[in-house]
Amino acid sequence: MSLESQAVELDKIAAEATRLAEHARIAAIHFRNREIPRAAAHTLAAEGHLIAISAALDAIAAEHAAHSRPVI
Repeated sequence: MSLESQAVELDKIAAEATRLAEHARIAAIHFRNREIPRAAAHTLAAEGHLIAISAALDAIAAEHAAHSRPVI
């Protein structure tokens, strides 16, 4: 994976994190309004974004590990 492709992936991760934050904020509003099903739906959506972020970071970490050389 080139440095540019990693940068592109990190931009995608940042956008995904923004969407996660938006769902979390909306979920909080719904919980405060006692709109439990809507709050729960947004909470699950936030979790989905978190899973996507984690998977993308895992891919970048695995790429780095494949090229790393331990130094003693």
